[in-house]
Amino acid sequence: MGVRQREHGAQPRVRTRGNDGAAAVEFALVSGILFLLLFGIIQYGLYFNDSLNARQGVREAARQGVVKTFHACGGKTLDLDKLRCQTQEQIGAVTGDTPYVKVNFASPWTKGQPLTVCTLVKTSRIGILPMPNDGWISSKTQLSIEQATTPPTGAAGADRALPAGAPEWPAGC
Repeated sequence: MGVRQREHGAQPRVRTRGNDGAAAVEFALVSGILFLLLFGIIQYGLYFNDSLNARQGVREAARQGVVKTFHACGGKTLDLDKLRCQTQEQIGAVTGDTPYVKVNFASPWTKGQPLTVCTLVKTSRIGILPMPNDGWISSKTQLSIEQATTPPTGAAGADRALPAGAPEWPAGC
């Protein structure tokens, strides 16, 4: 009885080469580039979002400044401090640190004179990709004063000193 008989209906075993590991090897080869591309898209998307937020926040703050609508903000009592605080709140950077804000106006406060609001925001580095301007976003808006009233209270200028390594304020700030 050296010959073994098959059971009724059983198929003979045939060994074939499998492709079980091919997909894993292909994924391992492609995943590095895929993840770099994916995280790059996310990182630059957040950077552009912060850039748009900075531009819109400065524009809104300048608009509020020229019509002298200084709302209460963070316990501030002086008009220009309120305006800087409002600017920071309106910018609301997703990945950035607290924005640096600078407000200037031509003296005396008269209708038609310029009011300039500037900001610098340092975005956080999320990935390994280099960012434009080393991750610093700057924005500047200049509008004409619309109400010839008493000048706003508070000192013109920046809310605080820029850290070491920060770029200069945009020209005209």
